[in-house]
Amino acid sequence: MATQDIDRSEAQRTLSASRRGETVAGIYEAIRSCFAHWEALASFDFEAEFKAYVEEAFEAPDRLGFDLATMRFIAKLRNGHTAFSDEWLWQEHGAPIGLDVTHDEAGWCVTKSAYDDISLGARILQIDDRPIDEMASRLLAFVPGSSIREQRTRLFSKPFLFPPSFEIVMDDGSKKKIDRGKELPDGGTATTGRWLVDGERYLLTIPSFAQPHFEADAIRLLKSLDNTIHLVIDVRGNSGGNTPDKLVAALMPDRYRFWTYVTPVTNALARAQGKPPSLLAEEAEWRQPIEGAFEGPLTILIDRRTFSAAEDFVMPFKDTKRAELVGETTGGSSGQPCLRDLGDGMRLWVSTKRQMFPNGAPFEGLGIEPDTYRTWPPCADLTTSSA
Repeated sequence: MATQDIDRSEAQRTLSASRRGETVAGIYEAIRSCFAHWEALASFDFEAEFKAYVEEAFEAPDRLGFDLATMRFIAKLRNGHTAFSDEWLWQEHGAPIGLDVTHDEAGWCVTKSAYDDISLGARILQIDDRPIDEMASRLLAFVPGSSIREQRTRLFSKPFLFPPSFEIVMDDGSKKKIDRGKELPDGGTATTGRWLVDGERYLLTIPSFAQPHFEADAIRLLKSLDNTIHLVIDVRGNSGGNTPDKLVAALMPDRYRFWTYVTPVTNALARAQGKPPSLLAEEAEWRQPIEGAFEGPLTILIDRRTFSAAEDFVMPFKDTKRAELVGETTGGSSGQPCLRDLGDGMRLWVSTKRQMFPNGAPFEGLGIEPDTYRTWPPCADLTTSSA
């Protein structure tokens, strides 16, 4: 390796004082001007917390310590759409765990596994001889979320919080050494449709709204269906992307509406006087149905991993009672984040709006409740499901 490459690598690893200063200044400005969720932080002293963060960020011995200090500070804002990320952190410390684990009333459950000897549905009790709840309580301080439930759901997607190698103990007494670096099997990368009962009940599975083709394919499949069939739409595990306005319209034969929300508005004089940003409120507006919208019976499957734009999709059906919602309460966070590029691969997302249900009821940190509560074993076959 050339000397200049070594020098550049060392500079990246340590992060200069000037680079740290630029980064924390950008974070302060973005949060002060864009953050829409101060209402949930009534007793939070932002200036004092930020000062403590700056001291920790400059005292950190290297970039890893700086990143962790920043993530801990951002997590204190208690918002699932406000987060910090650093490409360097993922490259140097982001080797995957090979497990996807969610938390429910019974504990920590494996929902995806890259290991033949760790089955789906297994419960993890310990990590390195420590109760998993004890370890999680320490690690969750670095995980953003609008609720403790959301933080727990996100925990295993942050591999850099875990040791490079660790041992887990499962509920059957078996132990497994995890050497980070094993990728999870590919999840759903396409919208799919299939008959649950031929000619009567059709399942449309939408794993994401991250790319336009997920919504477009759902609309294409929908157009092939007769209004007499019972349509089941599965958005469990759909973590969002772009709000699927066209798909909602294609499923709504009557008028409907999306969220009521507030967003911060700042002006120079108020800031000079030390006043917090005011909030601009936007009431939910009714939208008229389009010609040819699907009119058949509709069921939507949801869970705690239904999040963000997927919740934007679900909410109008809850509000209008157009569909029966079956499953678990959704994740409870959306908010049109503003992306701030902080340089050197570091980025900050700040939620710019706080959404409420059209009637003004709170949503953030609470989610959308199903009409019928139900959970499924990992990878349950819905062909034989009563959903």
